[in-house]
Amino acid sequence: MKNAMASRLTWVAAALLLAACGGGGDSRAGGGGAAAGTPVNGGMAVVGVKADFGGFNPVSNSALATDEVIKYMLFTPLVQFDEKLNVTPYLAESWQLADSGVTFKLRRDVSWHDGRPVTAEDVKFTFDLAKNPESAAGVISTYLGQVKSATVVDPYTIRFDFVAPHAQALEDFWWAPLPKHLLQGVAPAQLAQAPYNLKPVGSGPFKLVSWQQGQALTLEANPRFPQALGGRPRLDRVIFRIIPEATTRMTEVASGTVDVDYSILPDEAKQLQTQRGLRLEHYPSREMTFLGWNNEREMFRDARVRRALTMAVDRQRIIQALMFGFARPASAVIPAFSPFNPGLQPLPFDPAGAKQLLAQAGWQDTNGDGIVEKGGQPLRFTIITNASNQLFQDIATVVQQQLKGVGVDAQIRTMEFQTLLQQHKARDYDAIITNWTWDYFRPDPTPLFSCAEARKPKSANRSGYCNPQADQLMQAGLRETDPAKAKQTWTQFSQLLQQDQPLTLLYWTEEIAGVGPKLEGAQMDARSKLVNVARWWIPANRRR
Repeated sequence: MKNAMASRLTWVAAALLLAACGGGGDSRAGGGGAAAGTPVNGGMAVVGVKADFGGFNPVSNSALATDEVIKYMLFTPLVQFDEKLNVTPYLAESWQLADSGVTFKLRRDVSWHDGRPVTAEDVKFTFDLAKNPESAAGVISTYLGQVKSATVVDPYTIRFDFVAPHAQALEDFWWAPLPKHLLQGVAPAQLAQAPYNLKPVGSGPFKLVSWQQGQALTLEANPRFPQALGGRPRLDRVIFRIIPEATTRMTEVASGTVDVDYSILPDEAKQLQTQRGLRLEHYPSREMTFLGWNNEREMFRDARVRRALTMAVDRQRIIQALMFGFARPASAVIPAFSPFNPGLQPLPFDPAGAKQLLAQAGWQDTNGDGIVEKGGQPLRFTIITNASNQLFQDIATVVQQQLKGVGVDAQIRTMEFQTLLQQHKARDYDAIITNWTWDYFRPDPTPLFSCAEARKPKSANRSGYCNPQADQLMQAGLRETDPAKAKQTWTQFSQLLQQDQPLTLLYWTEEIAGVGPKLEGAQMDARSKLVNVARWWIPANRRR
């Protein structure tokens, strides 16, 4: 065991040396090959994914990968987002927005895959299900906290009333309705187990053909999808193959049996960049990786200690050495692509400053053993992380080394993911390396940082952070309807959070996908890897 750890430390040290000498990923890699010509319909694309999907029900689903198939393939959300993250019409062709609520006019040419029209009754039915606690609503519940009720005005008009005026209100409606005529007999408490979820009748540009769970999901083009929304997809079929092994997915995309590798790791991306005819799609994601501190532990109650620990960690070198440049330093919990990002600089990597802060907080090495102590207790704690995530284990090893440089003794413990999750939820830990993904584009950090959530057992506020001033700023930011004023408020909140450091924000991950030589037109961004899947195409001379 000792030799294995020594070997890994050697590898990490070598990687850090490489980063210091200028190693790292290119910002973009292009593929080779002749010009493809004019897009044409037909053909089949194969997408390799590392895990199976959940049930395809917009209300009960809680998995983001499944949510993307729902929003861009199987169903028709009320609104979508353009490449600048502006809300655009989709099922709702127009709206009238006021402080008290919003009224949507629905398109009249969208049908369920069984031929029935999509109406306001379907939209209200879905909203009522999502607001019903018995439904255990998943991703969709994120959007509806500020929406009080829904009223059908006529078959193609629906009004939503708000709890209160709030910013970016149209983002509340980035969700897809369910068919009332097929699900009205299902009890809300049974919605997650409904047979419908395995064989959904949707309204989107693709229809489900078959789902062999654990093996493959097959979708086919919907020829009746409205031309105004893009019309029939260019591909006849898209098959998602479940391939858990990363090396197998990468080998298959290189050989052409898989057209898109959905989940490329940073070190794999460096290898793919050398493969002729292949290309990488990578872009800022909504996933933030962080080092979490249990603010309820005595050693972490002082914000000066948490700031010192952050200043002892060289995030840029971690990004270059372990992420191969496919990440960006995180300075706020609002991502850089958001119009409300405050543009703060991260706390600097400053070991000398970290030692000074620790000394101010009463932590000093009085016995010469290299570890600072206070009241006879050394600053010693355990960082827990996922036993199946080698990247997080390597980050923990680097953090351990860097904290040692300021007199902090951090031990590392890996554990099975579900056990890790339960301890994190229960706040039964000292420190943790993990990540968080924002469900949509409106800033709402209350689940992570509000005092109300800190008081709830097993809430999303797993650091136990509570600052009434932060609560006031978050509520003001959520309610402010003037974008300029809202940005000022979120900047104040971010500055306060930077001082308090309940978490050490490490980086925003870049999503990475490998695209094979057959497929054309695939474009991906922070919205989804599937954002333009209906426009993917394969030239006739490249088809299987």
